[in-house]
Amino acid sequence: MAKNMKTITSILLALLVPLTTVAGECPPAPNTIEKAINEHIQKIRASEYCPARSIQSQNDTIIAVYTAEGECGEDKETPPGACSVNWVRYMVGSLNGKIIGPVIVGGKGGLADNEIKIKGNIVELVGLTIGPNDALCCPSVPSSKRFGFSENGFKEIKP
Repeated sequence: MAKNMKTITSILLALLVPLTTVAGECPPAPNTIEKAINEHIQKIRASEYCPARSIQSQNDTIIAVYTAEGECGEDKETPPGACSVNWVRYMVGSLNGKIIGPVIVGGKGGLADNEIKIKGNIVELVGLTIGPNDALCCPSVPSSKRFGFSENGFKEIKP
């Protein structure tokens, strides 16, 4: 009986996960950024929550921050994106046409960013973090993270 329930659950998840991906269209991104995001999502066996994708560009620099949900990693039996209730924010960029990243920039219990600022070779993500009286769902403390970047990748700048 338990095996049948697991099979039924797996089938239902396999049907529902692609529907959630189609339901929210991702903001358009240049092909190189789109490819980098899709390859990363497939590699970690997650699904992208498209409405949360942010893209900012300045001169020859493009920065994208996106959300991966339900990462399955090495679990090959469960459909991608159905392995947890966790979400992680990643950042990927294109600098003079070269892809850099991805790097983890926030997620559940961490920074919930809502703005990308690019100044020179520094990107700042502005948003909210969990305060002492906040529920995990509902950050309220203004916060930001800064990352230096070059063609070698991103490096967080600690305060």
